[in-house]
Amino acid sequence: NQITEGIQIEFQFKRRCHMTEKKQPVILIDMDDVMADFSTEWLSRYNKDYNDNLTVEIFKSWNTAPAVKPECGVKIFDYFTVPGIYRHLKPKAGSQKVVAELIKLGAEVLVVTDSPKGCSHGAENWRGSNPADDKRAWLTEHFPMISEDNVFICRKKWKVEGDILIDDKPATIEKFEELGRKIIAMDMPYNRSMEVKLRAKTWEDVRDILMKEFYPELVMV
Repeated sequence: NQITEGIQIEFQFKRRCHMTEKKQPVILIDMDDVMADFSTEWLSRYNKDYNDNLTVEIFKSWNTAPAVKPECGVKIFDYFTVPGIYRHLKPKAGSQKVVAELIKLGAEVLVVTDSPKGCSHGAENWRGSNPADDKRAWLTEHFPMISEDNVFICRKKWKVEGDILIDDKPATIEKFEELGRKIIAMDMPYNRSMEVKLRAKTWEDVRDILMKEFYPELVMV
């Protein structure tokens, strides 16, 4: 009807004006278990090798070694440098759609992700492992809307300037809260006991939080 059409036209007009006039936010996003479903792939490999049937819900602590079979133990972390493990992950449901929408609105999206050490070519422990480049290649394939110049491999993510971070690691969440910086905790079993201001269980939740935070005039009541 005419009323609905009028509301939609007004919404689109506000959207266009907003994109040209407003200072756009810089949104920092972690990759593993935020953009990419790393833990599912990680556990799939472990379960196959050790004849187990663990799910992500078993990870109540960031230190996952106590949750796996004793014969595996700390070797669970060896999977981090298995060649190609970061190259063939599935994107988290809804992540691509939301990131594309944010960029279309004018937001600058920076990927800030830590990476395990690979090994230098020809080194004694050479296995062809290069996690950092695998991550870059994965992002190019699944998030082509993000410039390669906007990908930062780092551990101290609070050193990167931005208006908000989306992350799952407890230590990083604590550091951002301590510094008074905005952070969305991407819900995982190992961070559920933390009291945080912003938490998202899905990428739809992420979108809702970011729209209210940075684009309130575009949120249709």
